[in-house]
This record gives sequence, structure tokens and C-alpha cells, in this order.
Amino acid sequence: MTPSITHAPPPAASAADVPVLDLAPLLAGEDIDGLAREVRRACEGMAFFYIRNHGIPAEVIEEAFTASRRFFEQPLDARMKIHKDRFHRGYLPLGTTRYPGKAADLKDSFDLGVDLPLNHPDVVGGLPLHGPNQWPELEGFRAPVEAYFQAVRDCGLRLLTLFARSLKVSDDFFTRHYDNPTILMRMLHYPPQSEALEEDSIGAFPHSDYGVMTLLAQDPSGGLELKKPDESWVGAPFIPGTFVVNIGDLMARWTNDVYRSNQHQVVNRLATERYSIPFFFNPNHRALVECIPSCTGPSRPPLYPPVGAGEYVANKIRTNQNFKS
Repeated sequence: MTPSITHAPPPAASAADVPVLDLAPLLAGEDIDGLAREVRRACEGMAFFYIRNHGIPAEVIEEAFTASRRFFEQPLDARMKIHKDRFHRGYLPLGTTRYPGKAADLKDSFDLGVDLPLNHPDVVGGLPLHGPNQWPELEGFRAPVEAYFQAVRDCGLRLLTLFARSLKVSDDFFTRHYDNPTILMRMLHYPPQSEALEEDSIGAFPHSDYGVMTLLAQDPSGGLELKKPDESWVGAPFIPGTFVVNIGDLMARWTNDVYRSNQHQVVNRLATERYSIPFFFNPNHRALVECIPSCTGPSRPPLYPPVGAGEYVANKIRTNQNFKS
């Protein structure tokens, strides 16, 4: 029997739940204190927000989605030629992601990261998630994907300055941990729900992201759903010209849960393919994540012990994606 979605779609998020923030002052080098206050309000609430005027050209985004669709339209045996390797680069087929005790996620992906040569010291040293990218033998694929990766990486670095300002620390508090980051980008494909092979399988089960922040480009299909503080759910619809930004576990630990790492899920309720490109903006492997002084005090002691950023992310991936390194 084909698994079905038994719960109705949630209402769309309101602007109060998930605001749309205009990054024009940040790009123009103008005063960003007001924008930083908006970021803080968003992260103390739902911990999701949209960004517009982000500086990433529309054609760069469109060409990345076109490349993604072309990749996933290939036969399975062509995709499997670049099956996920020990560096966690390449194709991850349906059924790869499975949270403990849950059915496998109804999605497959092409994963890449910062492209490091085999003789790079961190690759030689065997650091998890460090290595060269794999590329399919698909004409016109690599160039737009690399252009997109670089554009979103640049946007993420600007956002880190904004996050630092919102937390009343030095503007380079986060960026100084990004000279050799463990950024991971996933080109995701969600088949229609009718193609699920396991009972109760959906696109992505409720989870929080592992790193500092995620920048998500989604297609018009929708499907991203967010948990509110009252445990109800809302949808995060597609808004043209925007990215969805949310914070992950490492930012929650850095901020002592002043900023939340919020649960979200994906349910493809349409009879069409869904595509999205999440960009997981993780810091250097050796970055030490410990409570920011501005986020603690006599009435709010540190909630988490210090943790190494790279091992934290790698351990999460090992648990949920059968990753070995």
C-alpha cells in the first residue's frame, strides 16, 4: 500500500512568525544596527526568517536549479556513478537519510563542500567531511553549481557579521572561524509522496540542523514546515527572490539557547517533483563552540559544555546518514 499523508497541510506562516528581512543596508555598507535587532527578534522567536536583496543574482540561482533538475533526471545508474564517497561528496540515493526509529526520508541528493585537493593537510590528516568534490559527467553542470556555491558562501559570510552584531560581540566573532570551513551544500530532490516505499515516510522527518546556520533556496512547490514554540506547525511558502535562513545546533550552543535551533520537516504534498538547495554554513572543524559571554549571567548559566564544531557535525551525520570517515 502506498503511504499517505494523514495530516492536513498547516497554515502558512505569518510575517510575525517568519519575517522577511531586507539585507540592502548590509550590502551597501550602511548602518546595520536596526537590521541586527530584527535578526535577534527572529532568532529569539521561530529562528527562521527570509532574506531579500541578498546580493545573489537571480540567474545564478536559476542556473543552479536547472543543473540540479538535469542531474536528477538522469537514470539511476548514471547518478550512482558518483555515489557518496568517504569525503561525503557525491550522490546519496533514496533511503540514505534515516533518523533513528523513523522511516527513511523520501529524498535523494547530490552533496558537495569546499573543494580541497588530496594533498591538503586536513585531507591527509583524515578530518571528517574534508576532501575533493565529485562531479558527474554532465555537460554544463559543474560551472553553475560552483558559481552558486561561491555566491551563497559570500552571502553567508556577510550574514555572520550581522549575527555577531545582533549578539553584541565583535563583528568578526564568527567569521574568524571560517578560513577553512566545513560548509556542506545539498542539491535535494523530493519525489511525490506516491513514490514512498515505506509506511509513514515523508520528505524529511522533523529535525534541527546541526551547524551554525542554513541558507535555503526552494522551488515554488513549498513543503517546508516549521514547528512553532506552542508545538503547532506552519508552512514556509516560496517567496520569489528570497532565501530562507535558520540557525542550527551550534549557534544554539554558542548563544546558550538565546537563539533556538528549531525543528522543521518537509512534506511534498504535490504530485510533482520538489527541488531545494540547502547550504549548511558550518565553521572550521577545530572551532571551539562555547557559550558567548553576552548570552550568560547569574540567572542564565551555560547550558552546554564546549564542543568541537567539526566533530559535532560529523557525529550527527554519522548517526543519520550511515557516514563513515
